[in-house]
Amino acid sequence: MKALILLILFQAFSLLACSDQDRLVFLYTHFRHGARAPQHINEKGYDILHEFWNNPGELTGVGQRMHYLLGLRNRLRYIKNQKFLNEKFDPHEILIYTSWYNRTIISCSSQLQGFYPQLSEIGNKLNNEQINMAIPRVNISDIDYKELKDEALPYYMTLAPVRMMNKNEKSYKVYDIDECKKVKADVMKTNRETNPNIANFTKDFNDKYKDILNQFYGQNKEYDILDAEDFCDAFASCYADIRNFTDLKKTGIDIDKTNDYCYNTYYQINYLYHIHGDKEKKLAHIASSRIMEKMLYYLKRRMDADITEEEEDSNYKDYSRPKMFMVSGHDSTVSSDLMFLSYSLGLNRTEIYKFPRYSSQLAIELKTTKEANKKSKYSDYYVTGFLDDKQIFNLTANDFIEKVEAEIWSEEKVNQICGFDSKNNTDSDIIPDKKDNAKKAYKILMIIFICLSAILLAAAIFLGIKLKKI
Repeated sequence: MKALILLILFQAFSLLACSDQDRLVFLYTHFRHGARAPQHINEKGYDILHEFWNNPGELTGVGQRMHYLLGLRNRLRYIKNQKFLNEKFDPHEILIYTSWYNRTIISCSSQLQGFYPQLSEIGNKLNNEQINMAIPRVNISDIDYKELKDEALPYYMTLAPVRMMNKNEKSYKVYDIDECKKVKADVMKTNRETNPNIANFTKDFNDKYKDILNQFYGQNKEYDILDAEDFCDAFASCYADIRNFTDLKKTGIDIDKTNDYCYNTYYQINYLYHIHGDKEKKLAHIASSRIMEKMLYYLKRRMDADITEEEEDSNYKDYSRPKMFMVSGHDSTVSSDLMFLSYSLGLNRTEIYKFPRYSSQLAIELKTTKEANKKSKYSDYYVTGFLDDKQIFNLTANDFIEKVEAEIWSEEKVNQICGFDSKNNTDSDIIPDKKDNAKKAYKILMIIFICLSAILLAAAIFLGIKLKKI
């Protein structure tokens, strides 16, 4: 028995040791934006803790730096160490999506600057003909352009195409479930009224902070989980931005312990029980089904291409087989993915779930032990998930695909639950649908046919009138 246990442990450690040496085939990353201003500030620019901000919810310099450093780390792991992506940005290799908020867009751009950093010593100086061709049709005599090189931008600043999630589409790609507000509100209300963890948290929050907050605001009230949300949102923003908390410190509050409490207690409970505590698991499935469907689509296409041993230049350059699929989102979207995966893979959500802090990253890696161009099959691939640097699952590719596909809710089911009209759904960019394209072509042809018929009929009537007069 001891020998068997030692053998199992040896194999487990061997798998962990060689996992970084195995060949990476596909990568999905879904990350939260960096540090930002609080969601709510008054008309004078102050939050509820009396700290001043320029705009609510916008990414700060701290938040930009967080993602720049995350990009540097991802470059080290996926370009330098694993040789998975090219040294220079290749738009055929990476598909990038972001929600339509400034903080997610700028977070994505900041991360890409770290992924493909600025290089000052790159390229050759332009000759006179190239300079003359580049000069725009306005006076630029006051601008120094003599040091430009054959890379388009100074210091080789990377510009990458980033696709936007269309908020007006009533189909869930990545951003929360704001288009399904009634269902979300009903779920959270039921959870507040029935889940004992929320009641216990409310009591604990009041025991710790009721007197402090009443002293700070000059009032006398009990605080609920929604009050805790407003407080922790402002507090976490101020803490990340290294604010002084000048007025709040007068109450004797412990700043570091309060930050830990907001993250490790409030945010954990808020997502585990307040938002995702319903037995039907509605919100995670509604919010993540479409993005999980899209992730699986690209994962399988990469694996199929790898198995059929297609040449690299035809492997991804039709834009339908990216090596890496990046999504820039929010704490809510990363949380929904984590919950969805825990339900799909049969994991204990209280063990797998850790609230994603600013710039936290969920990474799903598809790897194989087979060398490139060696005959392989699905069973030679495995999928590993990480939240930041913590591994949260490791499964064979077959097992992962089967379990995740089984949990994806259809568009029709989501539409039915949320009361949407499926005819108004315009989510065709998730997975190309030949039937939809055929329907569109048929409609266009019918419109053209009707218009031509109308023109011919009008011409015939006009000609008939002329002939009758003759």
